[in-house]
This record gives sequence, C-alpha cells and structure tokens, in this order.
Amino acid sequence: MEEYSEDGYWKLVDGQWVASELQTQSLAAGANPYVPENNVAVNIENTGGLEPIHQVVNSATYQHKESNQKSRFGRTSVIFGTGTLVLIVTLIILFSTLSPGTVSLLDEMRDSDGDGIMDSDELEAGTNPELRDSDNDGLDDGEDFCPTGEVDWDSDIISDFDGDGCRDINEDLDDDNDGISDDVDRCDTSEVGWTSTPDSDNDLDGCHDDGDADDDNDGWSDTKESQCGTNHLRSTSKPADFDGDMICDIVDSDDDNDGVDDSQDVFPYDSSEWIDFDGDGIGDNSDTDDDNDGVLDIYDVNDYADTALKLTFDYFMVLTDMDYWDSKSETYICLYLEGENIGCKPNDEGSTWSMSTDTLYSLDSEFYFDLPEETSSHLVQICAWDEDAFDDDRIDINPNSANNCYNEYVDNTNSIGDSVTVTASGVGDGTGWDGELDFSYELIDFRNQLFTSFDWEYGSGSYSLDLSLDYDIYSYYKNLDHSVSGWEDYERFSTPDAQYVIELANELESMAEMYGYTSDLEEAEFILAFVRGIPYQFDIDGMGVDEYPKYPIEMLWEGAGDCEDAAALYISLMEALDYDAILILLEVKSNSDDDTWGGHAMPGIYIANHDGYGYYGPGSKSNVPFYLAEATGGSTSIGEDGWYDRQNAELYDVE
Repeated sequence: MEEYSEDGYWKLVDGQWVASELQTQSLAAGANPYVPENNVAVNIENTGGLEPIHQVVNSATYQHKESNQKSRFGRTSVIFGTGTLVLIVTLIILFSTLSPGTVSLLDEMRDSDGDGIMDSDELEAGTNPELRDSDNDGLDDGEDFCPTGEVDWDSDIISDFDGDGCRDINEDLDDDNDGISDDVDRCDTSEVGWTSTPDSDNDLDGCHDDGDADDDNDGWSDTKESQCGTNHLRSTSKPADFDGDMICDIVDSDDDNDGVDDSQDVFPYDSSEWIDFDGDGIGDNSDTDDDNDGVLDIYDVNDYADTALKLTFDYFMVLTDMDYWDSKSETYICLYLEGENIGCKPNDEGSTWSMSTDTLYSLDSEFYFDLPEETSSHLVQICAWDEDAFDDDRIDINPNSANNCYNEYVDNTNSIGDSVTVTASGVGDGTGWDGELDFSYELIDFRNQLFTSFDWEYGSGSYSLDLSLDYDIYSYYKNLDHSVSGWEDYERFSTPDAQYVIELANELESMAEMYGYTSDLEEAEFILAFVRGIPYQFDIDGMGVDEYPKYPIEMLWEGAGDCEDAAALYISLMEALDYDAILILLEVKSNSDDDTWGGHAMPGIYIANHDGYGYYGPGSKSNVPFYLAEATGGSTSIGEDGWYDRQNAELYDVE
C-alpha cells in the first residue's frame, strides 16, 4: 500500500517523497510550494477584484506544500515558517510608510483613507487615496457620484437635492434622479428615487402624476382641466381660452377680457365691443347710428332713442262766454310742432266738444309724434278754438296778450319718460275770451311700438288683433323721402309688395274667413273696418307741399294717421290679396255750410258684380268701376258716398 504524508501532498516512492497527485492539482490551482526558512514565498490574496500577484524570492525545492484554495469559510490556508512571518511583518511595516502610487502592488492591497476604495482604484479615478472626501463636499468618495467635482461646498438639500454628491447648479443634470434631464424636467426638485415612465409620468415631464399639476404638459393644470371638462392626460384635449388668460372659456366670466362680464357683454368674444343698443349686430363703438333711427350719431342729439313726444290734453275749461247769445262753446284744440299742424281733438274731422262756460271737462286726448333728431329744442304750440258758422274764434290760453296760443319749448335731450304738467291759462292779460287747458307731455322712444293691439267693429261683432312689427322696417320707411310736390307723389306711399303688408293681409283674410265673411265684398269691408279702427290724426291742414304722408308701417307703428295714410294702408293690403285698387285724390265738402273745399284721399276698389258710387279707372282700366271705400271712419259701405259733395278727382293706379 502506498504511503502518503498527513496532508496528502506527498507520497513515498522507492524511499523518496515525491509530489502526489493532490499536490500536482493544488499547484495547478495556484497553491504555493513549501520553501525552507532561508527562502521566502509570499502569496497576497486578492481583496479588490484584481488578479493575484505572486512575488517569489529565492525559490527553492518544495519540502512541504499547503493548498492555496479557500476554505468553506472564505479564508485561504497558508503555512508559514517563523522566518517567513518575521519577514512579512517587516515588509508590511516598511510598505505602510510608502505613499500611494509608490508600489502598485501595495496600492492594490491598501485603502489609505479607509473610505472603502483601494488606493489603486482611487488613483485611477483621480481621487485622493489619503482623503475620504476628496472634494470636501461632505460625502465620502465611496458615496459621491462626483468625487472629483467642485471642491469645498456642502452637499445638502439646497445645493444637492438628491444627495448624490453632484452640485445641482453646475454638476448634476438630473437633480431629483428620476431619469429626466433637468432642462426638460418640470419638477426637477420633487420626489427623489422614482423613475419617470409613461405609467408614472404621462407627459414625461419629470413630474410624478400623483403630484403633477399638469399631467399632459399642455400648460393647463390638472385642476383647471377638471373644471374645464378636458382630459388632463391628453395634450390634444386642451381647454378653449379665447383671451389667453389661462381661464378656460367655460368658466371665464369675461372671455374677451374687455372688463365687461359676459352676462352683460353682447359681444363676449370681441374686446372692442360690448353693447349693441339697437340690436343690429354692430357694436356701439363702431356703429355710426346707435339707435338705428336713421340719423347718424354725429348729428343725433339723443343717439340712444328715437325721440318722440306724447302729449295729452287732460282738462279744459272755457272761462268766458264765446257767443253773445249763449254760454255754450263748440270747442276743438289743435297741436302744432314748429308751426306744422300735428292734429286736432276731438278725433273725428269737424268734430267739437260742446262745453258750458266755467265747467271743467276731462279730455284725455293723446297725441304721439316724432321729434326731429338733429335739434334739441322744439316749439310746441297749442291753440283752442270755438267753432262758428262763419269764422272760428280763438280761445285765449296764453297769459301773454301778444298771443292767444300757448307755446312750450321741449328739449329732446331730456330723459325718456320724464313727465311735465302745464297749465295754460289766458287769465291775466286783460284780453278776454279766456280759457284754461291742463296738459302734460313726456319724451318717449319711438323704437318701441306705440300700439300692438288693434280693435275694430264690423257687422255685429267686435274684433281684435295683436300685431308686433319690426322697428328696423319702421325706421327704414320713416327715413325715406316724404316730400310731395304734387298729387301724383302720393301714389308711392302704397307698398303692397312689402313682406309685413303681405303677412298682415293674409292674417286679416284668415280672420274674415274664420268669422264667416267669405265673399269678396265681405272680406274687403272687414279689412276696411280694421283700417278705419285706427285713430284719425291730422298731420297738416289740407294737402299742400308741407304734407307728411305716411307709409303703411308708420300708421301701424304710431297707431294714427290721416286720410292719405289710411288710403295707402288699405290699398296696400287689398293689392297684396290680389284685389284691384286705386288711389283717389279729390276735393270734398262735408255739408252745405262748408264755404271751402277740403283736400281728401280715399281708396277705390273693384268688386265684381257690385254697384254703387265710384269712378272708372285711369288709362287701360277706363272700363273698370272702382267703388268708393272711405278709410277714415264712418260706417259707409263700399260703394256708398258719405260726402256732401265731391270734385276734381285724380285717380292713380297702384300695382
């Protein structure tokens, strides 16, 4: 049987100790051979991950070997002789006094500053092996990601937010260490130690979605987007913000940022406009006619109203007997504007009030009339009369002996709705024939339709129609030329093709049919009664060049008109329904006592198979009978003549 040494490294062969297979394998694995005491073999175990370095001094024959393999406890077993141990200690003492970088083998074994990094590694990295904190920032080199950076500063949360030893201001490109560079990181000093991914940071802006004020990085905070109803995780879902004030339109009370709340701003998306007084779609700042009354603002003394005057005769008393033989007065009162007759009361032409002397009468008679917009002060004159068989007598209502009529100047720049009450009395001037009138007036805005309800009677029934008209249409026609130089000019005031006329005519026709008036004559008389129901109001005596004929919408809007106005309205309505009508201008007398002829206008209408008074038509219609249709009151039927006498009739065909 072969004999082996106790450690198994040698075996006895022919009386000689030779290396065993175990020793051969151990040497191959890196074990050091046994060396006698006068020889030294040093094996340095690698502690820094470097390849082992073997320094052999005066190597000799192997006498005894130990395996250099690590035990299961991680230690290397080396058998040293006494001389070897002394030599090693001496070398350690000697080498420890050498500076780093002197002996590379020593640098690999030594950590001079005790910072956990071998000197050789520190030399290679450029740090000082003899200083734990090479840059003196408060962090050991082993913890410092910038150990060779700026020196002599303190790594604290202010200077080094993530505590990595790199100064935020000039060394650290990712202050919160979230993987997003500071130059694009919108939260570069927020949460530390998380990684920015689409799951945790939707917009990859460096702000964790749990605390990111703007997850989709569209400039709008998540809170605002929630208020605005947009998706805070989608940059294309961005709140509408017209004025760019970072308040979305849905919650912005002033979308155009003009200082006017949207609830009061007619133009919420136009910072240059906020009011449209006349509702024409043009803001007042650029509108040259703010009230749309047809008069430019630069000429309009009140550009926020189409100023008109409402004047009421309230009470009247005759103070002096006007006739020698009785104490009765046949009274009528007329109103003038700048010398132009607006109308007289009572309403019906030629009517009077029978008044006893010293008795107070309630009149309750109203006038509505437009005031010129270009001037602020207007002369209103009121004259009272006692009708006589020959010459009518003035009733003195002015305390000034120079004038029996009362004069009042009205300023149309005053506030709309302000009311003024006046007592006009002739007492005190010593001229006699006195009377006393109480009247009141106020400025009104003709932009508001005066009358919307129209009442009339026909046959045995009473009828009513509510009518809402458009001020813009009224203003358009009101501002057309109203001058007349001859009777032929009146023809143009009939407008059967106007849409509002067509609509009104159709509505009246439907009402007539609904109430059983189905024949042409009944329908024509039903509509004639509607026109007659509109109060009569003079605009001037006679039919001279100062006449002011109205278009149909003016009579409807103002709820009053005289004979040519009523004729134009009736002719327009009937022509719109395909009836054939003409305008008759003539002179008339109402009774045998009239000394003069008065100018008058009335319609003539053709009704098939009818008879009565009228005229044959002009021109090509000379064989067509047009029957009289008095439009200014009374109860005459179509074809009846209510005038005492007629002459000088002129006929005008309206198409």
